[in-house]
Amino acid sequence: MKTEYKYNEQLLEITETVNGNDIEISITLIDSELKKNLKKVRDFFDENDVISDIYFYIHPNNKYQIIVRKDFYNEFIIQLFRQGLLKEIKWV
Repeated sequence: MKTEYKYNEQLLEITETVNGNDIEISITLIDSELKKNLKKVRDFFDENDVISDIYFYIHPNNKYQIIVRKDFYNEFIIQLFRQGLLKEIKWV
């Protein structure tokens, strides 16, 4: 099953690359006010007991590199939606 989502392209940019058992996601926040929302996503995963579920790398100019294990991908997308970073999610 494939996951599709929509987001406001005036506020952020998202790209994905499959890398073995992981998915690498690049997020650029055009609206820096969204940093707090993305931090809440990171906090959600920091609070669980799985250390290797997701890795966040912060780069200059509001760019983030996030490596997500495939088995945590859907939960990551749901958390982006819950924090208002995505407008719509659907599984096709």
